[in-house]
Amino acid sequence: MNRKNLGVEIIVILAVFIMSISILSKAFVMAKSRSSEAARLSDAVTLASNAADVFLACDDEKEMLKVLNENGNAELKDGLNVYYDNDLRPAVSGAFKVVIDQKDEGDFTKAYISIFYGEEEIYAIETGKEAKK
Repeated sequence: MNRKNLGVEIIVILAVFIMSISILSKAFVMAKSRSSEAARLSDAVTLASNAADVFLACDDEKEMLKVLNENGNAELKDGLNVYYDNDLRPAVSGAFKVVIDQKDEGDFTKAYISIFYGEEEIYAIETGKEAKK
């Protein structure tokens, strides 16, 4: 057995092992980050869908406010703003903000629904219905 190269071999093996751990750690961190982003997007789609259903079922913003307001989590301010926490429970100042902005266009009313997480818009949809006469 050649003892001269044993120290070099151990150093090379340790270096490869440390690099492997580093690469795997980065991969796991990125996977967790992507998973969190996907969960937020899924929650945003759910909130937007619910807001669209409420828009289609109600006659005006005041009626939507009555339906969506739970413990002060909704307000009429530049459209209807509704707040939810990370578990999608109504919250006065939640992580998610749903903004429903309606515009009448003749015999048609459109709703622009935007979902914000913090200050970032992460999802938006547009829907519409025949205007009430």
